[in-house]
Amino acid sequence: MKKRAEIILFVLGLIVILLVGLNASRYFLRIDLTENKAFTISRVSRELFRDIPDRVFLTYYVSDKLKSLYAFPLQIEDLLYEYAAYSRGSIKVEVVDPVRSGSLTQAESLGVFPQQIEVIEQDERSFAQVYTGIVIQYLDRYETIPVVSQVESLEYDLTSRIRKIVTEEERSVGFLAGDASRDLQNDFSSLLATLTADFSVRPIGRGEDIPEDLDVLFVLGARDLDDFDLFPIDQYIMDGGRVLFAVEGMDLDLMRGIVPRKLDNTQILSMLQNYGVTVQQAFVLDTYAKNFRIPRQILGQIMWEVMEKYPYWITVANRFVSRENPITARFQGLDLLWASPLDIVERSGVEAQVLLNTTPEAWILDKEPFETNPQRAVMLEYMSQENKDQYALGVTLRGTFPSYFAGREIPERVGEERNWQQVVERSEETRLVVVGDADFASELYQYSGGNYNLEFLANAAEWLSNSEDLLEIKTRVARDMRLNKIQDPETRFRAAMFTQMFNLIVIPLLVVVFGVLRLILRRRKGVIREQEG
Repeated sequence: MKKRAEIILFVLGLIVILLVGLNASRYFLRIDLTENKAFTISRVSRELFRDIPDRVFLTYYVSDKLKSLYAFPLQIEDLLYEYAAYSRGSIKVEVVDPVRSGSLTQAESLGVFPQQIEVIEQDERSFAQVYTGIVIQYLDRYETIPVVSQVESLEYDLTSRIRKIVTEEERSVGFLAGDASRDLQNDFSSLLATLTADFSVRPIGRGEDIPEDLDVLFVLGARDLDDFDLFPIDQYIMDGGRVLFAVEGMDLDLMRGIVPRKLDNTQILSMLQNYGVTVQQAFVLDTYAKNFRIPRQILGQIMWEVMEKYPYWITVANRFVSRENPITARFQGLDLLWASPLDIVERSGVEAQVLLNTTPEAWILDKEPFETNPQRAVMLEYMSQENKDQYALGVTLRGTFPSYFAGREIPERVGEERNWQQVVERSEETRLVVVGDADFASELYQYSGGNYNLEFLANAAEWLSNSEDLLEIKTRVARDMRLNKIQDPETRFRAAMFTQMFNLIVIPLLVVVFGVLRLILRRRKGVIREQEG
């Protein structure tokens, strides 16, 4: 009888274990101890899973060779299986070595191509061709992430592409170059390539009507924009369009050296002031700045000649950006080149927020002649001590805006016709971003080494296109605790000194105290034993 009861309990135990296993894919608990929950599938992704009517297939093409050398392929696999677990069957994951499985042709036809890496084994250096890319397939459609080498931004890439492929949503960004001397394909090629991953990109000519279905418009520069060119931009905003203005109040002739002068074409400055922000016709300089760099070709390679710190090339400090706005919530950095300061102008129905600031040690140059020679940059800090203050470099505007052309005739240009019949004088609820610099968005960003400029502009495009939920994923990263990431020199010095003193004094002192206490305890035990004996 007792044996029979034991058998029944054993069988019941197996049934419980089986039921727990079957329900583990539906009911489970995961703990993420990072500060910003960077390795937990976000609410946005989990809600997306509920809206997928058919199954999505995620295929991770990764070489076994790469998995044996680096840890990130396993981290990527873990995140993909997190997707599968949370999706309740809506997502199926497969991890494939394209060479070993014989699916090499298929992987490359879907856009996953080999990458060359250096391999050092047994003191021998060689090169290997490896694969690490993800293909997302849904019905007869697919999206490809051709190269995946880190997990930090992978959730954003996956969720945005899954949403795109399931909903067939196509977001678009228009680019309008306000300087006739600049060409979008040549002068803004890196920015176009960055945004192409998540948006369709459309060039917009000066004076052209803005398409109604355009999600975001980037206006880059202001030199050659007159009222005829500004009217369609204004009416696009009146129709609820979202615009990023990268505009300075100064004009630089970089072809003849760095020759500065105040902007002649100031209509766009008047239009922005009408919306709620003044772009000053001045330069803002800061002590927190980059070194001036010039590319030199040496033995067929591009080498950078580094000169003095150049106060015109402002590095925006991490502690002087808005933490409330998703664009800068997880700020990685930004370099502005020859920027103009901004002032907020109160407008009824418009809410303004400073997005980017200088340090309190910045100053303004607004009178000619302007000294812009990098070789004399070291003198600039001693030339202008009168107006040192903190100045706004970037501003966001939200609300309903008055038209710049309210109460005016529709602008005309000889030889061109328009179908506009009337001026819309008040906008729908919409949003704008204004940055007092256009050069930071151009290929000139490479001169300061500011690769993070492109990330800032991509975040701005997401925010303007009203994809704040996706932006929450994109800007959610694990906190970087390295001391060299503390930008304030005084704070960094105190942190470094504390760490050094702790390592050199506190830890050795604790070891000494431990040794002394242990010695005392041993002697006490010896005395007690002698007394007992």
